[in-house]
Amino acid sequence: MPSTRSRLTVALQVASPVARLLRQEFGSRWRPHLKHAFQQAIDALTATEPHPPAGELSLYLTTDLEMRALNNLYRGIEHTTDVLSFNYSAHAAENPETPAGEIIISVETAQRQAPLNQHDLLTELLMLALHGTLHMMGYDDSTEAGRATMNARAASVLRQLGYAAHDEWYSQYENA
Repeated sequence: MPSTRSRLTVALQVASPVARLLRQEFGSRWRPHLKHAFQQAIDALTATEPHPPAGELSLYLTTDLEMRALNNLYRGIEHTTDVLSFNYSAHAAENPETPAGEIIISVETAQRQAPLNQHDLLTELLMLALHGTLHMMGYDDSTEAGRATMNARAASVLRQLGYAAHDEWYSQYENA
């Protein structure tokens, strides 16, 4: 377990339509179950980082429709995506109320691409959260080598936690 000073504390927020979907998938205690799983995965990932980010990590689970609007607003791309991540560390140093970063995940996209990655929904959501966190920490998947490094890192963390994650993982299945 990483020290308190280097811990990213997950603040989970969920869009209403997604809450219904998650309740159906994970049962009535879905929120504490997911929050614990996300926190455990983020802690395991950052524990081995030489300079891990610290503070609050805002994790927002949403729909394809909202994700499409956000992807268009922030990246100029007019289709949905599975995960967006934002690093606010520089601003957090100036204003302690600013989160260290934000990760936004489309649960609907995760649900579609999970079977293509041979994952259940929870494993896919955790892969996306770790993928976004790695981007926040400066990792880049614009090359095949970078993508392989990020995937191996996230999958290794999840396997250590008992999830059946695969290194050969692809995000943003366009035609899923």
